Amino acid sequence: MIAMPIIYVTDVRASVRFYSALGFTERRRSRTDNWVELAGAGGMLALHRSTGAPRPASGRVELSLLTPEPLERVREALVKAGIVSVGPVMDEAYGRSLIVTDPDNLEIQINEHDHELYT
Repeated sequence: MIAMPIIYVTDVRASVRFYSALGFTERRRSRTDNWVELAGAGGMLALHRSTGAPRPASGRVELSLLTPEPLERVREALVKAGIVSVGPVMDEAYGRSLIVTDPDNLEIQINEHDHELYT
């Protein structure tokens, strides 16, 4: 899996300009412009337009993992490992995701991207 921090922002365009100035380049953008993936030399960032509840407000960062495997397989492996705080697979504008909670109550989002949904 690839770690991909998600930064919740109020102005995607301004944030793309900011992170571009830091050396990130736009890799993909959702058709809705609510999601932009930026590549850097050592990893990637995702910008997500903040819309309020139930997602975190702008100014927050969350840990996201990008998996090449189908989420059903990932979810099954987590449940088989005894992890009980695994949410359902959800459809998103960029593909699908599931949320798992670690022992310290940190929510981690695991994403499966569908590149057909990008521009």
